[in-house]
Amino acid sequence: MDRRSDTPSSLGEGMIPAGRSGRAQLCYVHPDLVRNARNRLRAQTADCVMETFGISVNTWVKMRDGKPIRMSVAERFVQRVGSAR
Repeated sequence: MDRRSDTPSSLGEGMIPAGRSGRAQLCYVHPDLVRNARNRLRAQTADCVMETFGISVNTWVKMRDGKPIRMSVAERFVQRVGSAR
């Protein structure tokens, strides 16, 4: 842990720290990863986003708009997007 920010000092590739919101650690997903993922998405519907990436459409909209999401969700997203390259 980094003493100054209380966040892990090594985030996964494609993740940028964003601090804390209550108890949840937040991070940003790198815009290039989001852009690549968008190209693989058939439609931006709740069902399609969940089937393709395993995340909710609300989380997808946050990432698409450059907002932070929970670190655990970002890790899952990066893992799924990275494995499909």
